[in-house]
Amino acid sequence: MLSDNYLRGGTTATVRTIMSLNPIFTLDTDNIFKYLAALKYCKISDRDSSSITVIAAKNFNLLISLSDGRNLLVKQEIHNDWGQSKGEFWSAWQIQKMLQQFPDFGAKIEPFLPEILHFDPQNSILIVNYLTNYGDLYDYYAKSSLFPVESAQAIGRLLGTIHGHTFQQSQYERFFNDPDLLARQQDLDRPWMADRTIRRLARITPQVLQMVPPECWQFFRLYQRFPSLSQAIAELGETITPSCLVHNDLKINNILLDLNWEQARSPVIRLIDWERASWGDPASDLGSILGSYLELWLEGLIVSSSFSINESLQLATTPLELIQPSLVAIVSSYLDSFSAISTARPDAIERAIQFAGLALIQRIEGSVYEDRLFGNRQIMMLQVAKQLICMPQAAMNTLFGDRAHQLVTK
Repeated sequence: MLSDNYLRGGTTATVRTIMSLNPIFTLDTDNIFKYLAALKYCKISDRDSSSITVIAAKNFNLLISLSDGRNLLVKQEIHNDWGQSKGEFWSAWQIQKMLQQFPDFGAKIEPFLPEILHFDPQNSILIVNYLTNYGDLYDYYAKSSLFPVESAQAIGRLLGTIHGHTFQQSQYERFFNDPDLLARQQDLDRPWMADRTIRRLARITPQVLQMVPPECWQFFRLYQRFPSLSQAIAELGETITPSCLVHNDLKINNILLDLNWEQARSPVIRLIDWERASWGDPASDLGSILGSYLELWLEGLIVSSSFSINESLQLATTPLELIQPSLVAIVSSYLDSFSAISTARPDAIERAIQFAGLALIQRIEGSVYEDRLFGNRQIMMLQVAKQLICMPQAAMNTLFGDRAHQLVTK
């Protein structure tokens, strides 16, 4: 199953017309069955006994539920007026090719990844097998307020396996640094990349301020008020060492949980949305998922002018103590699966904590640039990010409690 987990359902379809010198085929609810039938995934007549669900997302997504029980997610990138797309699906397809080219590695991780059935590069269309017995891990946490360590352990094991198997292996590095793939990706707008974020924060220009409303300028003022933060981020950027396959968008929203995980014989989790995968630094992935769990804590802050920051943090509806066992389980399982990282990078956990802080800053930037919002909640998030980035050793005790020493000495 490959689903955009920004999506929370949709009911109507919009037929999109793109005018360009080289028109592409544009999917809609009227022509989807003709397109699938041409690829022999169904018959045009199946439309009468099947259902179509439009899923709201940054891409155009259709969930096709066929009468024989199969469910297909068909995704098409949005194109501009010149018929151009960002080409994000190329990385996801590259992962599929990697599984075929390196069968030993594929056997280890394929069961945990989405099953891509077809890629149409000319029209930027991806068809994926949609598994109905899996659900969004974020939704599970939000609805149940339960954080089973089993899911966290599965995340750590899988991430450690992916990083460990490809770490400093030249054949995988050559694969992901293929000139043809890099040429296709060079025009991608990749603001989420850690190094891009670091460079962006290093130079806040008047043009940057013009992109957001004045009420959001406080973020930049506060950021510049802490030179230790900008210095620590710059130093983190200097340590970035691409050395393995990284997901590059690792967050709870991009992880699926088996709905019957307690009795599941199949993989408990699936790691989806590989559109941003590349050859990168393993600490950025580990830090990103830790930061995503911390967001669950920070999203539940009780914000009030009568509370201090520490009081708000302590009164969060999802206490940090509730999430802490999952943080420990992720890191412990990761190190068990990828023990070589402790020798290659003795500071691996400290750097991951710093990248967790950077992930929180990226979340703040999303609020500023996309939601055009910077309030007390974002201020508190910035304070937590500052502690993680500037004082990672001290932050270990906060994140991992009395297990912190054990993780460092693994």
